[in-house]
Amino acid sequence: MSDVHRLRYFRSVLSLSLGCCLLVRAGAQQTSGWKLVWSDEFNGAAGAPPDAANWKFQTGPGAAIAGNEEAEMYCARDSSAPCRADQPNAYLDGKGHLILVAIRTDATVTVGAKKASSPVYTSARMVSVPSFLYGRLEASIRIPAAGKGIWPAFWALGQEVGGVHWPAVGEIDVMEQWNPLPGTPEKIDGVTIHGAVHGPLAPGSKTGFLDQSADYIFPANPAAGLHQFAVDWTPGAVDFYVDGYLYHRTSVGSLTGKEQWEQDRGPFSLLLNLAMGGGFFGYPDASTGATPTMVVDYVRVYQRQEKALATGWSNADIGGPAEAGSAVLRDGVYTVAGGGAGISGRFDQFQFAYKPMAADGEVTAHVIDQSSKVAQAKAGVMLREGRGAASPYAMAFVSPDGSVHFRFRTARGEVPGEVLYKGPATWLKVGRLGDVFTGYASTDGKKWDAIGNAKLALKHDLIAGLIATSRDNKADNSVRFDYVDVTRTDAAFDGEAAPLPGVVQAERFDAGGAGYTYSAEFGDGGPRIEEMADAAGTENSARGYSLKELKAGRYINYSVEVAKDGDYVINVRTASAGAGGTLHFNLDQKPLSKPFSLPATGGNDTWQEVKSPIVHLSAGRHTLALVTDSAGASGVMANIDLFSVRPQ
Repeated sequence: MSDVHRLRYFRSVLSLSLGCCLLVRAGAQQTSGWKLVWSDEFNGAAGAPPDAANWKFQTGPGAAIAGNEEAEMYCARDSSAPCRADQPNAYLDGKGHLILVAIRTDATVTVGAKKASSPVYTSARMVSVPSFLYGRLEASIRIPAAGKGIWPAFWALGQEVGGVHWPAVGEIDVMEQWNPLPGTPEKIDGVTIHGAVHGPLAPGSKTGFLDQSADYIFPANPAAGLHQFAVDWTPGAVDFYVDGYLYHRTSVGSLTGKEQWEQDRGPFSLLLNLAMGGGFFGYPDASTGATPTMVVDYVRVYQRQEKALATGWSNADIGGPAEAGSAVLRDGVYTVAGGGAGISGRFDQFQFAYKPMAADGEVTAHVIDQSSKVAQAKAGVMLREGRGAASPYAMAFVSPDGSVHFRFRTARGEVPGEVLYKGPATWLKVGRLGDVFTGYASTDGKKWDAIGNAKLALKHDLIAGLIATSRDNKADNSVRFDYVDVTRTDAAFDGEAAPLPGVVQAERFDAGGAGYTYSAEFGDGGPRIEEMADAAGTENSARGYSLKELKAGRYINYSVEVAKDGDYVINVRTASAGAGGTLHFNLDQKPLSKPFSLPATGGNDTWQEVKSPIVHLSAGRHTLALVTDSAGASGVMANIDLFSVRPQ
């Protein structure tokens, strides 16, 4: 069902777009695996209004509410002329049906740029109270007998919030029928219905695209009985069905030029309405019946049932790949199979197995193998802002040719940026610290190289998990993962600030190893978290890990809780074959200590404690930052195991 800004574009291209739409009569049967989450079966007493808990009415002139130079007056069982309380336009028939009826009045109206004259019909436009994001939207409807100006529709529309309006909200037309056909004012077609998605013709455009549409032609008059109209709506894709047959598929991959896919923006409301007349196809006249009637048996919404994954995990095909993907967990191994055109442009197509992740954290996995031989197929880990095909993300992946990458999309619909890792890896990790996202690679899951980082202004709540895509949008790339871990690691959110006086493990910076608040990208020779060959010392590393290969000009945050005001000394446990560089500490983004040097200790695994100048700490929660001022003899800082904070 078209909305307010569609008219001018309809007039210019509709006849062309309809000319290319062909019937796809034989198609796949509707997909199983859906769970009913909401419905209205329209049970109730004859004459009763539809359930107010399920539906609300939009009222007023159709031209003002919906645009399109419509001529009807939408009513809600009231007596404001021309509406009449004793002639409701939406009511239950007492037999499990909703009746939508347009009623001809004695009034006429002049509408549109052409000053067309049309009789005024009262009618109804109903909007669902709940809204939905993805699922199977289905209704059983007997459409009205065809006649001039009769325009029944079952459709879904995005939410107009935050100043976002049509076409940017997105639209899914499950079923609509126009008569007469656009451009042929005398031709009535009672056997053709239309399905479509709509969005902006270009970023920021107030004109909607119309080419993502198709027609379904019935073999006989559909007004003779009920028919099932449905769409399967998944991230980045919408499939259209009539009576269980797939007749049209559209997805982000179908878009042309600068068209914007808005069907992933957020929840959509369902609409049922019976419009009368529109500027792009025509208006009722004396030949149009006095009471065109649309009968609705039910409206139902289904959502996908969970697959066989661990508790809290879900999976989805993002962007509507041609081949359906899957994800299963068996004996500790995740097998994720994904098709699609890849994750490289403004929109993505892949299979995603994921779970929610609030605040800072990291996702880690080991890629055992992948089936695709296509060089640009991908297997990896991702943090993503929702399931939209154009959503921003950060991911680390390995391709069948062995190349390893950190890739990120900074904003919705943008072309992603990328950092190539110069080396082999099958262990991958992506972490978040605030708005800094970092990709890591490892050959053994112990020594981690930072591939690169990116500053992304993403939401607090993300989804984190495993990706697989075949890149050629043909056969799925089946990927096996083990050692899969999604960890929320923001110390401040978890209330896990290190108590002081006490010991702070250097590798346990905020985000638990997932992110650095660095002033520059890592590039080659980035920092590593490495398992120590010798963890012995005055205050042993509990995990046997150290932080190494830090460059100058970096700073790393630690959440700490100071027990009481006082003067303290910070003892840094360090190892370096040569001079180890200089560093200092900040507290809450202000200098705390003067710079001090890390000496040569006799080897990179020979540990020694170095005292900082005396510092003063106030009681309470703080952010303590280790800041590297100058590199050592090797071009990087000395290895750092831990630092202890002790009263002076």
